[in-house]
Amino acid sequence: MKKIKEIISKYKLYIVCIIVIILSIVSIILQNVDRKNLEKVNSKEYTRNGQIAVYITGAVKNPGVYYIEENSRLNHLLDICGGILENADINKLNLAQRLVDSDKIIVPIKQEDGEEESEEENEKVNINTAPKEELMTLNGIGEGTASKIMEYRKNQEFLEIEDIMNISGIGENKFNDIKDSITV
Repeated sequence: MKKIKEIISKYKLYIVCIIVIILSIVSIILQNVDRKNLEKVNSKEYTRNGQIAVYITGAVKNPGVYYIEENSRLNHLLDICGGILENADINKLNLAQRLVDSDKIIVPIKQEDGEEESEEENEKVNINTAPKEELMTLNGIGEGTASKIMEYRKNQEFLEIEDIMNISGIGENKFNDIKDSITV
């Protein structure tokens, strides 16, 4: 026992340094594991148990954000939110549209006979210059898709409106829904 005490007192500084080094290495490893896990979470679009979040507004009975199964269609969302109002213009919607996470759906109101659309409704959204909020006014374009459009145009310009189909989440059906509302 006396010999152990002598060894410890003789090499005390070395032992403390070794313990500090070991603790530092363990701390660094744990921080790297936490950082990698955080990167994995941030790199995926948020879904909750296989569901996506979709915002519906306009001429519907209960507008709001709804969590629905992935690959759901617009007609299913309309059922969930209580249906449409009497003045809804359902003919301007594609009820078979497949919804994606962060979509924003605006159910339009019917125009009265002889009523002219306002200038604001006639204006088209320039997909090369519009801010995120303006892109989100397009039927079926939510925050996530608007961000993808903005990221795409950082590297290249949309030369024609059909180029918007290069964006993940915008296929032919969604393009057909918005083609009359966009310009380059």
